[in-house]
Amino acid sequence: MKNSSPSSPTPDFQALFQSAPGLYLVLTPDLNIVAVSDAYLRATMTKREEILGRGIFDVFPDNPDDPSATGVRNLRTSLQRVLQDKTPDTMAVQKYDIRKPESEGGGFEERFWSPVNSPVLGSDKEVAHIIHRVEDVTEFVRLKQQTLEQENLAEKLRTRAGQMEAEVYQRAAEVQEANRRLEAANQALLRELSERKRAQEALARSEKWSSTTLASVGDAVIATDMNGTVNFMNPVAESLTGWTQAEAAGNSMDLVFNIVNKETRLPVENPVKKVFRQGKVVGLADHTLLLSKSGKEYDIEDSAAPILTDTGEGFGSYLPDAVTLYPPNELPLVRAMRGESFDAVELFIRNANVPDGRLLSITGGPLRGEDGTLRGGVVVLRDITERKRAEEALRQSEERYHLLFDSNPHPVWVYDLQTLGILDVNHSAVENYGYSREEFLSLTIKDIRPPEDVPALLESTLKAPPDVEAAGFWKHYKKDGTLIDVEITSHPLVYRGKHARVVVATDITARKKAEEALRQSEERFRLLVSEVTDYAILMLDPEGRIASWNAGAERIKGYKADEIIGQHFSRFYPTEDVEAGKPAYELKVARERGRCEEESWRIRKDGSRFWANVVTTALRDGTGRLRGFAKVTRDITEHKRGQELIMHAKERAERTSKFKDQFLSTMSHELRTPLNAVLGFSDLLADERYGPLNDRQRRYIDHIHTGGKHLLKLISDILDLSKIEAGRMELAREDVAVASAFTEVISALYPLAEKKSQALLQQVEPNLQVHADAMRFKQVLTNLVGNAIKFTPEGGRIELVAHQVHNQVKMEVRDNGPGIPPEQQQRIFEAFVRLTQTGSATEGTGLGLAITARLVELHGSTLGIESQAGEGACFYFFLPLIAIPQDQSTQTSTPVPRARKAPRILVIEDNPATGQLIQSQLASSGYETLRCDRPERATEVAAELQPDAITLDLLMKPVHGFEVLLQLKNNPQTSKIPVIVVTIVDQPGVGTALGADEYLVKPVDKATLLAAVERCLRSRGGAAPARTILVVEDDLATREMIVELLSGYGYAVTTAEDGEQARASVAQSLPEIVILDLMLPRISGFELLAEWRSNPRTAELSVFVLTSKDLTKEEEKYIHAHAESLFLKQNSWREPLIKQLERVVTSLSLEDA
Repeated sequence: MKNSSPSSPTPDFQALFQSAPGLYLVLTPDLNIVAVSDAYLRATMTKREEILGRGIFDVFPDNPDDPSATGVRNLRTSLQRVLQDKTPDTMAVQKYDIRKPESEGGGFEERFWSPVNSPVLGSDKEVAHIIHRVEDVTEFVRLKQQTLEQENLAEKLRTRAGQMEAEVYQRAAEVQEANRRLEAANQALLRELSERKRAQEALARSEKWSSTTLASVGDAVIATDMNGTVNFMNPVAESLTGWTQAEAAGNSMDLVFNIVNKETRLPVENPVKKVFRQGKVVGLADHTLLLSKSGKEYDIEDSAAPILTDTGEGFGSYLPDAVTLYPPNELPLVRAMRGESFDAVELFIRNANVPDGRLLSITGGPLRGEDGTLRGGVVVLRDITERKRAEEALRQSEERYHLLFDSNPHPVWVYDLQTLGILDVNHSAVENYGYSREEFLSLTIKDIRPPEDVPALLESTLKAPPDVEAAGFWKHYKKDGTLIDVEITSHPLVYRGKHARVVVATDITARKKAEEALRQSEERFRLLVSEVTDYAILMLDPEGRIASWNAGAERIKGYKADEIIGQHFSRFYPTEDVEAGKPAYELKVARERGRCEEESWRIRKDGSRFWANVVTTALRDGTGRLRGFAKVTRDITEHKRGQELIMHAKERAERTSKFKDQFLSTMSHELRTPLNAVLGFSDLLADERYGPLNDRQRRYIDHIHTGGKHLLKLISDILDLSKIEAGRMELAREDVAVASAFTEVISALYPLAEKKSQALLQQVEPNLQVHADAMRFKQVLTNLVGNAIKFTPEGGRIELVAHQVHNQVKMEVRDNGPGIPPEQQQRIFEAFVRLTQTGSATEGTGLGLAITARLVELHGSTLGIESQAGEGACFYFFLPLIAIPQDQSTQTSTPVPRARKAPRILVIEDNPATGQLIQSQLASSGYETLRCDRPERATEVAAELQPDAITLDLLMKPVHGFEVLLQLKNNPQTSKIPVIVVTIVDQPGVGTALGADEYLVKPVDKATLLAAVERCLRSRGGAAPARTILVVEDDLATREMIVELLSGYGYAVTTAEDGEQARASVAQSLPEIVILDLMLPRISGFELLAEWRSNPRTAELSVFVLTSKDLTKEEEKYIHAHAESLFLKQNSWREPLIKQLERVVTSLSLEDA
């Protein structure tokens, strides 16, 4: 990368690399991470400070839950190939799961990547770094997988749309992701540049202040403006006053420099005011105290430090207060007149003639005649005022020097310019260099320098003028041999009569290392940015001239750096855009808003055009001044073409989807309706209501019935899967009691398990409740338990287990069947893939587990499997736990507001499992059930509860069932309650003789039990007249089948073939019950239901909806609120319909009675 001129903005290569939209990781040859882009951190959910310096495979291990994971192995192989061949290596798309942060639940998240590993060679042509660039293609892979699944399903249905080109999706995803990452990258780049500039300026100011202070102050210095406001304090002043410079700045001197009289504790006038008033330096009395902000007190001596100019010369000093003698000149003269001789006497004279006072040196002696007679005295006066002031100034200067010298935190020494021997050294030098004071004074300055530096030292010492301040950077040895970098500042002085220099040394080793690390980092990032080829990254000066150029820019635009640097960036724009002022407008937007992003045509060097995505970011320094622009350009020509392909594909998909919807609607109604007729008539024939069947006839009817049910289930499964794949499967979430759902599923599937002598059990922790679609939740459980029953051999064991795991409920279906080999465990969730057992295909559509897995995914979970061949299988999933209030009892998930009071059945059974099963079978058909597990209290409980019927076991302790039966029939309060014996004791004659109304020998399926209960309830209600039922159905075969079915149960049936006939029939004669289809000619079933509910005459009419329509959740809610019951033709509806009719008719009969 090249720059056009020194004034061009210096690229911050580290910021550019980190902010690049691509996913980049930089590795050392030993595979440690040394740099990473922000986009990579976001994609992998990691933090820079947590991964830098660590090995890539420590940060990104294989998913321990994925035994087939190959990400680490494949990536290690590729990186080793790069190190060996020194050439880039492009890897195939890899499945490489990423660890999720603990804040998001931990574990691993499935990811797919497209990696490229490229070497960066050093000056020795060896691999210095490896650039690991990846693209996150997870969504593309998933989309591709989903597309393949849809295509397979469409091929089997012969109605699915053709394959969409995978490259279209990939390019579209890249465009969107690149735009988002590019915006974040430019923002981060701008922030990095601004922060770096501010830090550099702050460092420069700090170093300047430090240097000035060391060179020009003595002891404590506080500077004020002419108003007495503090604007500077040196460290000594900060220590004495307790104020920092930042705190003191802007405050008055009186507040910061708080002085009082030591004796009286009264405030003393601040010396600054005296200076301003008198125009000269003043001092303080010896009895003055300085009160520090920290609470400490300091005695202020009767001396003051001079204020120095830039040249080091003083412009004022302090003189002690004078003692005035009056009269000042008499004493010497008197002494001389007395004949005394005396040496010089110093006397301070101040009078009207000498108002400022002068210091005189007086010597004298007697004046005698030739005869020795005292004739007078001789006094000689010499004015020594200036000499004394100079001596005082020198004394004070030496005091200040020693104070500065000894207390300076930096190492300081004085050396002789002639011998280079060290004459004096301060405490900091002793501590920092490790020598004692005596050892230091025995050294010369050559002794602490590396031998190779001594010649340069001697040369600089000889050449440096003796009166000039000098500075430089050197290396010093400490006593322990440690070599450090130091910054030296020296000043000339005369020390003890010798020409010398005082040296202040600052250890800058850490700073030099930091600067070197920064330089290496910037060089590394410069190389990395220059190696990026996916993006054209260039920098412009404020006028739009190109200042830097990377390899990506050369690849995309065709220019080499020396051809283009210094040119205006508008040359990349088409002529029409330049004439329209587009380049200038983009810079204007970037200046005003910080960034400008747009897509349009650009021109390459060869004149060809390409469609580009361009982000321009304004770069400003810490003061806000515009320094230039960063432009990141990506060639998205293929992406644009991909978007056009996507648009066409979307239109095709929408047409296909519309056709598919029409097909599904037709299949739902037109196929289910005749199939229901086939199944219904086969049931009627199987009941032998039209005469007995021979074995062949019964076998053929069973084949018809089995094939019809299989075909109906296949159609229903295909429709369900299609709805899920098309995103039209709606969930009606509600709070569902897990135990109740488990009980219903076990009750429905118990007969299947019983035929294979399998134990079907449930283990549910109390008060577990989840938020789910109740019907789909039970469908999931039913599919899983049904599969377990199918594959578990006779005598096996199947368990439904639910327990709390943190704030979730884990549902499990376990079996001890043959298990599922690992190689089949992923495929079993694919559509039309059937499990195999002992190498042969098992009957089924191959859609059950596919639908189950997708229903679980719609609930926000994942269907998992744990299995080994020969060790059974466990399917599991999680749903969020819903808290149940302490006083809340179990509720049904979907109450039917129009339901009548259910008949009450008392179950007398001392075995908990058997009692719970009978209760479940009855409860699922709408009965209210109660259980008595103590046979000795059975008669008492029955008399108190007055149930509509009783089921009774015989083999109970301590009272036998026959004894309980006698008690019930002999008690007037319970004698008329029907009793149904359910037992393994095959003695129906004895039971009937003792008064049993029904006698069932175990095993008893649900249908047999319910039929017996219904017979008992009808007999108890009396011989009620036949109830009229109106069947509204437009399909003739289905209508005739329903009529035959109901007539066989003694119902009087009338029919209507459309909505208008139904409306007229109800208006003429009100039936007891209406069985209503929804998809009717002329007037729909919804319209009829709404009319009847709004009319007081028909508001309480019992309406059973029987339809093949795929209902939305809103339609289901409406039907549950306005109809007695809802039956779907795609499910087994005949038996539940008869049960509901029996319940309603029995309830009506009891009400009439």
